Amino acid sequence: MDGPKDTDDEERVHPRVIIHIDMDYFYAQVEEVLNPSLKDKPFAVKQRFCVVTSNYIAREHGIKKLQPVKEALAMCPELILINGEDITKYKEMSVRINEIMHRFTPHVEKLGLDENYLDVTERIVEQLEQMEQAPADSAQIAQLNHVEGLIHPPSPEGTTGSATSASCYRETDRELFRRYCTCGCDRRLILATHLAQEIRNCIFKELGLRCCAGIAHNKLLAKLVGAVNKQNKQTVLLPTCGAAFVASLGSVRSLTGIGEKTAQTLADCCGIVTVTDLQQVELDRLTKHLGYEQAVRLKHLAFGRDDTPVKQTGKPKSVGLEDSCPSISVRADAEEKFRHLLVRLVKNIADDGRVPIAIKVTVRKFDLAKRTTHRESKQDKLLPSMFRHANGRLVLADGAQEKMLAIVMKVFERMVDLRQPFNITLLGLSFFKFQERRCGSKSIANFLIKKSDIEVQSITNLSNESITLSELSFCSNKSSLSLSAMDCEPCCSSDAGSIASLSGSESDAEPSPKKSRRLVFQTRQPNAGTSDRRYGNSEPDETTLSKLRVADLRLNSKEYDHEHPSPAVSPVSPMDVSTASGNTSSKVSSFFRERTTVPTAAGTSSSDGNITTDGSKMDVSVTLTTTSNNLIYRSDLQQFA
Repeated sequence: MDGPKDTDDEERVHPRVIIHIDMDYFYAQVEEVLNPSLKDKPFAVKQRFCVVTSNYIAREHGIKKLQPVKEALAMCPELILINGEDITKYKEMSVRINEIMHRFTPHVEKLGLDENYLDVTERIVEQLEQMEQAPADSAQIAQLNHVEGLIHPPSPEGTTGSATSASCYRETDRELFRRYCTCGCDRRLILATHLAQEIRNCIFKELGLRCCAGIAHNKLLAKLVGAVNKQNKQTVLLPTCGAAFVASLGSVRSLTGIGEKTAQTLADCCGIVTVTDLQQVELDRLTKHLGYEQAVRLKHLAFGRDDTPVKQTGKPKSVGLEDSCPSISVRADAEEKFRHLLVRLVKNIADDGRVPIAIKVTVRKFDLAKRTTHRESKQDKLLPSMFRHANGRLVLADGAQEKMLAIVMKVFERMVDLRQPFNITLLGLSFFKFQERRCGSKSIANFLIKKSDIEVQSITNLSNESITLSELSFCSNKSSLSLSAMDCEPCCSSDAGSIASLSGSESDAEPSPKKSRRLVFQTRQPNAGTSDRRYGNSEPDETTLSKLRVADLRLNSKEYDHEHPSPAVSPVSPMDVSTASGNTSSKVSSFFRERTTVPTAAGTSSSDGNITTDGSKMDVSVTLTTTSNNLIYRSDLQQFA
């Protein structure tokens, strides 16, 4: 990668066609559309104490992006300032721009509010196929031979694409492209210039906004070449001139993907300042300081190579705000600034619908001794409960603002040593790691409940006169079934117990939510095989009581018999709660002594104790069977189809 062959791409093919659209002075241009009287005056859009953009008339007076407002007014006293802290109108205009671009291709990747990548390869290939199938006319031939807009680098003869001369021969733009590359990309790139012009015309006609465009065979070069000729112009790059074009940009900071920290590392460790330096440095030397993957990525950037696809953009992964400010050296001032940023940030995500669960804090510190600035960011988690939805908009819950501000200041103090003098010139906040808002069975509340958690909340008032099942609830991943206040009377009087409570236990095994739930109460017969009785029957979907998370079982208001044995021996063997693992020595107690019949709670009954509830989603059957020294109690709960 370090040899001379790296400086040109003659042996490579260029199958893709990428268009990069960048709106001219976007915020200020939107203000011009909304208020045409501003077009002939110098004006700027400010947020807090900083100029975020200005029109070109103001730029002729020296107004720059991110310039302090006081400094801008000193340079241009007639400068008109417009408050742009509410970005709703800019977001709405950005959505309309995006809609126009989607008419031409679905492969649109959004960068902020005013930039977009478009992969138009499929559309261009289809257009070429149609041209090949139909006889070519003069208009199509002219379209293939001449570029719409500018070519970079300009041809040595000084041709600019569409210019023609009858007095002497001048090569067509297609011939110029073919001199640089013969892979067939000439037709694709030239047709893309006409498509880019069509897109720009639509945006201006429908929205009144002007923009620049860059056309190339990858995203990196399309973005960089589009910035060569501004404003309201478009430029296409000759495909094999990528390395030379990138080298002409000078500083490595001009490359998309190289930030301040990376540039500083390159300068300190390798002495790399310009793109040419990066092209010439050995890969091994870069790897030593940055790692192999990062070193290879930077070398590709230095030669204008970028294979990353255009990703169809959904909602943003992060939403943030930053404010440059006069020097802050007191904690209280920083806290007040963060409070204002937080209010604005919540408003910006109000219509998003998603809930952020992380926040990032950014500070820019000024070093008085070195006269340099340094940016630093750290993050922390947020609880979803800090937000709520009101009238379809996301807002902060009661008291959440102070809690969130406390988190922000805690992160701030991790970056800034309050025991030492400090000087802050920028503060920023951003939300990220968004969760989609969910309703119904997929809501956050239901997500926090274990899907297989099944609880029998209470079975009360089981006496010799009636059996009452109260608040019997089963929770699964798809449904929640409840049965309450069902009275069942035995056919004869007998000593009967009462089940006071059944509550869940975290230590119990969790049942499969796909199986039907069945409660089986069964006594053991000494010296007898109990494998069949333990499960009640041989059905494979049966789930036992201990798998239903029953922790406590109290009968006749007494403790378990095996924990507090009674001196009197009951004529009926203690009831056993069987487990999925085959353990038949669970918590036991005395139960019914005689066969009973149970009427239904909904008006139907049978001699064998079956209970059917009309109009409900449950079928509950209670079967009591008495044998010699053996009692089986079974409650089957099944969901109707």
